Amino acid sequence: MRSISPETQRLISDLHRRRTFWTALRSSDVDVSLLNSIGDSKETAALLDVLPFTLSSKRDVAAAATAAAHKLVLATTADDMAWLDGALRWQSRYSGDLFDEWYKVKPQQVASFERLGAASVSLLGMLSFHHSGYVRQAALNSLDNISGGSELRFLILRLNDWVANVRDTASKAIRSRLRPEYAAPFIQNLPLVARLEGAGRADHKELVQAIDQLLQSDACRPALFDSLRSNNRLVRRAGLRLLLSSAGAELEEVARQALADRDTVIRLTAAQNISSLFSGDTLEQFLTLMSRDRYTPVRREALRNYVAGGAQAAQGKLKLALLDRHQAMREEARYHLRTIAPMDFAAFYRQTLLAAPRDLLATVSCLCAAVSGLGETGIASDDTLILPYVLDMSPRLRTATIKALNRLNGKAHLGLFLRALRDEVPAVSRQALVALSDKPALVGGEAIWAILASAETPHVKRNALSLLEKLGKWTNIYYLVKAIRDSDEEIVNLSRSAIHRWLIRFNRSFTQPTANQIEKLSDAIGAAGDLLNEKTKAQLLFSMKSP
Repeated sequence: MRSISPETQRLISDLHRRRTFWTALRSSDVDVSLLNSIGDSKETAALLDVLPFTLSSKRDVAAAATAAAHKLVLATTADDMAWLDGALRWQSRYSGDLFDEWYKVKPQQVASFERLGAASVSLLGMLSFHHSGYVRQAALNSLDNISGGSELRFLILRLNDWVANVRDTASKAIRSRLRPEYAAPFIQNLPLVARLEGAGRADHKELVQAIDQLLQSDACRPALFDSLRSNNRLVRRAGLRLLLSSAGAELEEVARQALADRDTVIRLTAAQNISSLFSGDTLEQFLTLMSRDRYTPVRREALRNYVAGGAQAAQGKLKLALLDRHQAMREEARYHLRTIAPMDFAAFYRQTLLAAPRDLLATVSCLCAAVSGLGETGIASDDTLILPYVLDMSPRLRTATIKALNRLNGKAHLGLFLRALRDEVPAVSRQALVALSDKPALVGGEAIWAILASAETPHVKRNALSLLEKLGKWTNIYYLVKAIRDSDEEIVNLSRSAIHRWLIRFNRSFTQPTANQIEKLSDAIGAAGDLLNEKTKAQLLFSMKSP
C-alpha cells in the first residue's frame, strides 16, 4: 500500500466526513477546495479517495475531482501505475459508500468520460483498472480512439490482463501504434514494457521485440538517444540497453554519456560492455575514465579489462589498485597478482608507509588504503607501524587505523579502542564499537559504563549501550536496568528495548547469577522506580530466583 502523508490524510478525512443534511447542501465549495488541495499533493494513493467524487451529481465537485485525479495521474511513475492497477481493481463495494459509485460504473457510461478534455485520458485510464472486465474493455476502446501517446501506458498495462479479450484489444491497439511518431511515448513507457518480460498470463516476447525493433530503427534513433537524458533512471536504463544492442555511429557518445550518468546501474552496464564495443585508443580512453569512477564495480571492470589485455601491461594497473580506497578492489588486485606476478603484499604496504613521507602520498585516501591493506595482509607486529595514524586529523584515516589494528592485534589495543569509542565523529566511534564487540568482557562493564555515563554526544551513548548489551547474561542486565535512568530519552527507550530482548532470550542460557549479581540487579530495579513497568519488574525478579 502506498503511504499518504498525514497532511493529505487529514484532507481526505475532511472530504469523507459525515455531514448533516444542511451541511451537505452547503458543502460544495468546501469539497472543491479540499479536492484541489489533494490534487496538488501529487500523492498517488490519494486517487483511491478522489475518483468516486468524479461521479458526483454536483458539477463543481465532479469538475474539481476530475482535475485533481488528472493531476495525480500525471504525477504517477511506472511503479505507481502498476500498483494502482491492482489497488483499484481490488477495491470492492464494501470499501465505503462513496467507492460503491465507482464500483458500479457500467460499460455504457464509459463513453461519457471522453468529453472531459485533457483529463479524459487519465479518467479512462483509471477505468481501464476497473474490477469489471466489460468496463476495462470499454475503456480500452475509448483509449484507442485517442492519439498522441498519453494513452499508451494504460494500453501496455492491459497487455497482461487476465481476460483474453481485453489483452487482445490492448495488443491490437499497441500494434497500430508501432510507428515512428510514437517513438517518444514508447520510450517514456519502456519501464512498463520491461515488466512484460516477466509477465505470465500471455507470451509478450514477439510484441516486445517489435517495440524494440521500432525504437532501434533509424527513424527512431534520435528519440532513443534522447532517452539517456530522461529524468527517469528506468527509462535511461532501458534506453541504454537498446542503444548498446544495436549498431550506430554514435555508440562512443552513448558510452560516454552512460559512464557519466549519476545512476550506478547505468555506469556499470556501460562498463560491462566497453570491451566488446571498442578497441585500441578508444578503449584505453574509456578504461581510464572507468578507473577513476567512484563506484567500485565500475573500477573493477576497468581492472579486469586491463588483465584481459595482457599480463605484462596489467601489472602497473594492478599495483595501483593495491592502494585503492575500497577493500574489494585491493582484494581483486591481489588475486590477479598472485597469478601474474607473485609478491609480498604486506611488504608492499609496509614500504609504502615507510618509504614515502606523508606529504608525498597522493591523498588521505592513499594513506587509508595502505593502512587498510597492511591490516588485511600483515602480522601482529605491524601494528606499531600504523599506530601513529590513530591520532590523525582525518576521521577516515582514524577509522581505517582502528579497523587495521583490530585485525592485526586487537586484544593489545583495548584502551585505545575505548578512547576511540568516545570520538566525536560517529564513524570512528562506530568502528571502535565493532572492534570491541567480540571482547567486551576483556574491557569490563565498569569501564564501558563510565563512557556511557559521561558521554555528551548521542552516538557515543548509543554505542556504549550497545557494547554493554554484549556483556554476559547477568552482567549486562544490571547495566541495562541502570541505563534506564539516563537523562537522554533515546537511551531510556533503547534500554527498555534491550531489557525486553533480554527477557525473551532468558531461557537460551542456564547460567545462574551470583549473590553479588542478584544484589546489584535488585538495587538497580529498586532505583529504576516507575521507569520500569510492574510487569517487567515482576519478570526480572522472577528470573533471579533459583530453579
